[in-house]
Amino acid sequence: MAVRLSILLEAYTKSWAMCLGFVVFFGVIALLALFFNIKKLNFALPARAVFWACAIPGFALLTVCLTLIDEPRWNLPHEMLSWMFMFSAFLGIPVVMPLFAGIVWASACRLAKAPVQVGPLALVMLGAFGLGCAASNIHDVVWCAAITDNYAQHKAAGYDLDFFVALGNKFSIPREVTADYATLGPCAFVMVLGELIVAAACFGRLAKLSEDVAR
Repeated sequence: MAVRLSILLEAYTKSWAMCLGFVVFFGVIALLALFFNIKKLNFALPARAVFWACAIPGFALLTVCLTLIDEPRWNLPHEMLSWMFMFSAFLGIPVVMPLFAGIVWASACRLAKAPVQVGPLALVMLGAFGLGCAASNIHDVVWCAAITDNYAQHKAAGYDLDFFVALGNKFSIPREVTADYATLGPCAFVMVLGELIVAAACFGRLAKLSEDVAR
């Protein structure tokens, strides 16, 4: 227990600047979701058009992700295939979820015989994106826990954390710190909290807008 606590504290001590950056970033987005309001941008769109604008790319992207996640044996460099796999595994769900949320929202508006307002649609899609990102990052927390024996030891990573390493470089965090699953897990936990807060802000604002319309 003492070893695990020590490793977690070490991870946050060495990556505090990046974690603080996550907190500020998600905090700003949540505040914008709660209070940003420009009526000129809240115009109406036909529900049928929104449905197909979300359905076609959503279906196509989901097909691509399900294909790439199996690392197809194409005649491409191994590094490119690896990046294609990482996109489908880590970003596939977050990118597809907003499109399918748009499909559901447009369908609901069409059943109500009402146009789709851009403001509520943006909140629905951003909230779905936040939930998708949180789901993906929860996977990171669990995976890192499994590979480090519940954060009882350090475990160096390879190319698969290059994006996280590049992000850490922006905060002057050395590669030996960020290319470690014992660091990724705790940082991913901070991201999960931020993403859930953004999603809650979006759906909370949406609920408030619905109450205002009902009045």
